[in-house]
Amino acid sequence: MKNDELSYDLDFKNSSKFKIYLSICKKEKRNLLISLIFLIIKHSPAMALPIIIGQVINAVIKGGSGALHSIVFSSVVVLFLFLQNIITHTYFIKYLSKANRSIEKALRYSLIKRMQELSISFHNRFESGKLQSKVLRDVESIEILNRQMMNNVVTGIITILFSMVATLMHSYFVATFYLITIPLSTILIRIFQSRMAARSKEYRNEIEIMSARVNEMVQMIPIARAHGVENSEIDYMAKHLDKVKEKGIKLDVLNAFFGASTWVTYQIFQFVCLLVTAIMALHGTIPIGDVVMYQGFFALIINSVNMIINVFPEINRGFDSIQSLGEILECPDIENNKGKKKVRNVNGLIKFNNVSFNYTPQKQVISNFNFEAKPGECIAMVGESGAGKSTIMNLIIGYIRPSEGKIFLDGEDMNSLDMRTYRHYLSVVPQNVILFSGTIRENILYGLNEFDYDNETFMKVVSMSRVDEFVKDLPDGYETKIGEHGSRLSGGQRQRIAIARALIRNPKVIIFDEATSALDVQSEKTIQDAISEIIKDRTTFIIAHRLSTVRKANKIIVLNKGEIVEFGSHDELIEKKGIYFNMNTLVQ
Repeated sequence: MKNDELSYDLDFKNSSKFKIYLSICKKEKRNLLISLIFLIIKHSPAMALPIIIGQVINAVIKGGSGALHSIVFSSVVVLFLFLQNIITHTYFIKYLSKANRSIEKALRYSLIKRMQELSISFHNRFESGKLQSKVLRDVESIEILNRQMMNNVVTGIITILFSMVATLMHSYFVATFYLITIPLSTILIRIFQSRMAARSKEYRNEIEIMSARVNEMVQMIPIARAHGVENSEIDYMAKHLDKVKEKGIKLDVLNAFFGASTWVTYQIFQFVCLLVTAIMALHGTIPIGDVVMYQGFFALIINSVNMIINVFPEINRGFDSIQSLGEILECPDIENNKGKKKVRNVNGLIKFNNVSFNYTPQKQVISNFNFEAKPGECIAMVGESGAGKSTIMNLIIGYIRPSEGKIFLDGEDMNSLDMRTYRHYLSVVPQNVILFSGTIRENILYGLNEFDYDNETFMKVVSMSRVDEFVKDLPDGYETKIGEHGSRLSGGQRQRIAIARALIRNPKVIIFDEATSALDVQSEKTIQDAISEIIKDRTTFIIAHRLSTVRKANKIIVLNKGEIVEFGSHDELIEKKGIYFNMNTLVQ
């Protein structure tokens, strides 16, 4: 199956959980149908056994020459039914597993695809630990739901229907006992359903919160160790674990009470059925063997109903997980590029025309912003924290759209362009470098395939970004594993890898967001030299607090509360003796 065919298009708002579940299973209906056929065949011994045992007992009681023949024939049939289970059970699991694993893969693919489509503002709001929980735990719960539906619910329903039909063919009166169990089980489920659903939801929410907290704790371990607050962190996590424990106990106790209540109720009904059929046999209304047969059928029905009821908590969790996935799969906060013009080439002319941006009506970050960056120009932005520098960068990248005004790329309104294709010509070097636990080469080539670069280009890029200067001293060179988040490298080394990653894409527009703010003087000098060489013939935007980084820029924008208060080259702004001059004086 192609990746494009994997993703689900589910209507969470207008459909019930069960309809959504059926939609999820629909793509694997062939494997599920084959699995169902093998399930019926493999389960046939359990359904046929009460009839065969009843016939054997009746044959023994009647005696005569035909009794032995009947016993031998029944034995052969039972032996065949038992032996076929080996093959049919294996194929049942094979096709059920094919369906389940495909559904599992498709759901995770859909979530991952949707997460890549959701806006950056969504990801800023939604904790990564909760997203991980949905991809891992919720999808696993749905996979368990599918197994339980087939192994328990479908098996139980088939068994109940077979037992009902077989009993009706012998006695309408006895069948009425069986019919009572169905509404009885429905009443019991109704009584407990809402409370169990509420407890299950509370428990799942606590698990999601704990997952998010564990993710944060792992990231904060170096900080906790540095400040000697490990015990405080342990105590903090212990409180969350206590909440999970309490919610889990409440859920387990309610499930246990529900299961015990149903078991006692059905055992009483089964015993009453035994007494009634025994009395009927005493009066000669039915053969003695039929008493055993009816007890066998009743036991099958009760076991099937109990089987369904006992997995009801897991089924409920599975349906809750389906609803949980809807928070991601049907979240409307996505970047809409559908039907927009694809960007085939970028020259690098970027123009802001009366652009304003506000996160809320009361919080305006950018106000009436106007400037133009010509192809190949380097534009630097300086100002106090909160002045709006990062917001402008996010507008240039297309993470957010202007509340008012327009941004033009090579003369075209960026609102009319497919941002995904535009970003093929753009690279960002962030302040907080994000690396993964692969090799240096893998981190530089992140997201590229073998057709996007050649070795000559790679070597040129690592030379320009000064990566080769420290790699030559590493025993495994570019195949050196850098550890999680690049923990085995220095800040300057990580920054150089980030620059190489940006440069190998040969961008027409490149953004440096505080690229040297956390570096020592020597590392900063190395990075600045690399940047000076890299930005030639590229439209470049630099955000910096350190003015040494921006002095060579063609134009410097001085921001204050989202507005341009000064604009010009370094020398021009120094001559004005305004805000930039004062900032420059402070760092002398």
